[in-house]
Formats: sequence, C-alpha cells, structure tokens
Amino acid sequence: MAYKRSLLALLVALLLTGFGGLTVTYAQNAPAAEEGSKPKKKKPRGNNPNTDYGKAQTKLKEAGLYQGEVTGYKNAETTEAIRKYQEQNGLKVTGTLSNETREKLGLPKRKPPVKKKKEEGGEATPA
Repeated sequence: MAYKRSLLALLVALLLTGFGGLTVTYAQNAPAAEEGSKPKKKKPRGNNPNTDYGKAQTKLKEAGLYQGEVTGYKNAETTEAIRKYQEQNGLKVTGTLSNETREKLGLPKRKPPVKKKKEEGGEATPA
C-alpha cells in the first residue's frame, strides 16, 4: 500500500512540475491588420548609400531592362538588370553599381570613404 501511495505522489509531483520542466507555451495572437490595409514598405534611409539603387532602377526601367517596382533596394531583379546593362554597354559584368556603371547610367560616382587621420603624437596620455 505504501508503495502505491509513493508512486501516486511521484506521478502527481511530475504532473504539477510539468514533467521535469517541459512546459508548453503559446504564441500571443498578433493584432489583426486593419481591413484593406497594405503592409508598410521599407524605405531606404537618406544616409544609406544604396539610395542610388532607386535612381538606377528608374533608369534601367526606362531602358526596358528592369520590370520590378522602384524601391531603392538592391534585389535579384535589380542585379540581373544591372548585369544586362553592363553586358550591353561593354562594361565589366558585376551586377553592382560600379563607378563605370554609374557613370554610364548618368549617376554620380561614389567617393571612397575618407580615412580619419590619427592625431600627431600617437598614443593618448593619461590626465
């Protein structure tokens, strides 16, 4: 009889503790989207150097090489359109907006990042 009570107590303890830490959690329901609303599109940030991709997408679309939406973001369609443009114009085919491709598209060239000069004297001295 004592054996059955001990076994029953053990089973109850396991049930109460969730079988040794095994717990079930449920995801919270996300708020329902308003009826007829469209998901927000990402917009490129003004300080993002890829904002030139929007201009490139427009130029490539005018040339009939890009069929997608002008978003300002580089995507597979943009890369393929740039490749086609580079092929057609005798440029090195990279799929990226190289300075040569930018120039041919009429976009401004990108300048290399400016390196900060170290202050003379080398290491900082403690105050």
